[in-house]
Amino acid sequence: MLITYDEEGQQIETCTVDRDMVAALKERALVMPWSLEDRSFTLDDEFARQLGGAALLLLAINQPELKQYVTVTQHQETPPAH
Repeated sequence: MLITYDEEGQQIETCTVDRDMVAALKERALVMPWSLEDRSFTLDDEFARQLGGAALLLLAINQPELKQYVTVTQHQETPPAH
């Protein structure tokens, strides 16, 4: 799946990408793995929120005009207890 922001139409667009083409695209891309094991193989509402939020924040990095619309709360790491 590919997520883009169409500046002219002011809309988020999603589309599918052929799996054979993904490998070549990944060679030139920032890849952020999301371990299913780390999440006990649970793809729930919170996972969807985090994944969607990350997608919007990444779009806004490359297309700064979108940033004004993104109000996603970023996850803060909890410092280890001493």
